[in-house]
Amino acid sequence: MYEPSLEDFFCVERCDLCGDCLSGCPEFGDDIVDASGTIERLIDGQYVREVLERCSSCMSCNIICPYECNPYGLILYRWHERSREKGLPLRASLVMPLEPGNAWHRVMEGLTGREKLLLDKWADLAREDIKGRALFAGCNLQIMPYLTESAIFEGFPIYGRPDLCCGEVYYRMGSFDKIDSVVTHLEQIYRELGINEVVAYCQACFNMLKNILPRYFDADFPFDVSYFGDLLAERILSGELQVAGKLKGLKVTVQDPCHSKLLGKEFQDRPRRVLEHLGCEVKEMAHTREMSLCCGLGHGAARFNPMDMARGIVRRLREARATGAEYLVVYCNSCDLLFSVGTQLTPFIIPVYHLNELVAKALGQELPRRNLNRARSMTKELFVKGAPKLLSRKRFWLERRYS
Repeated sequence: MYEPSLEDFFCVERCDLCGDCLSGCPEFGDDIVDASGTIERLIDGQYVREVLERCSSCMSCNIICPYECNPYGLILYRWHERSREKGLPLRASLVMPLEPGNAWHRVMEGLTGREKLLLDKWADLAREDIKGRALFAGCNLQIMPYLTESAIFEGFPIYGRPDLCCGEVYYRMGSFDKIDSVVTHLEQIYRELGINEVVAYCQACFNMLKNILPRYFDADFPFDVSYFGDLLAERILSGELQVAGKLKGLKVTVQDPCHSKLLGKEFQDRPRRVLEHLGCEVKEMAHTREMSLCCGLGHGAARFNPMDMARGIVRRLREARATGAEYLVVYCNSCDLLFSVGTQLTPFIIPVYHLNELVAKALGQELPRRNLNRARSMTKELFVKGAPKLLSRKRFWLERRYS
């Protein structure tokens, strides 16, 4: 049986209880009165409500920590203990991509006929063209497959299906038992696939497959991992793709996704360099880069409450709107979806574009704008069809074996 320890995720020996990770957190700020004592209580195994029921899973604490102790891992481990002891509220299953009746798969049922054909093609893992190097379409790209109908994807055979989920949502919720089974499943499938380089479309998938699963869950994958955004940026900045100055004068603001913080300053610089190369003027939000606030998805990790997610989305959209930018640009599909959902919930509307959509626009190709349609479908699945689960007091335990 999988039995992780706190030390697997958090370096207790290096921590000097300075509390900087909490006092410098963009989510908590000055709300934690005794940051040092709070960290000590968390290490001692106490259930510290003001942290464990408020953390938005934004990962900034790991960047702040001067000793690289991975305080985010400390919070995740305490959530892991909580879910083992008390289970999860039924509403949590709505946003877990491997659970029956989850909202992701329900939204996929309403895709256009052309998009469903794309999904059928991606799910065919026996195709010869995905041997060698192939682009992995994670959960969120599978509900927005229209984004791949652009020249920027030429030369990248795409594959993906629901059971190939990297487990990121489970990791963000501290559901380590499920992650352990996900790793076993993925190792088995990839041993038979013949893919030697996985090009991750999503930066979260990239970080999970390249760093988190091997480091914390002993994943042994038979492939190298690269990031599509890096490869695309190289083509743009080298001049291979003729897009320089094509969007001159467009004012944009940028959402840095949570995983980008763990991937280094250059990782966050690169999207901005691409936007400036396109001719855009980048206007930064109040919380940006390493101190960026989560798009709202991570706000559901603490209490599994959609209203927490909604508040997080609205707050971030207000910051984006306050910059005076014309577009909010994302380079994460989860951010794309969550902010699009937010435009259904708030008057602080600002058009949301994935960076790759702007690149396609600069190439003279206008992709369909279906993000709001998908957002409405997701809102319906979560708040209307999902109402019985949202209101239920029932709890469940995730299977320790893959299902």
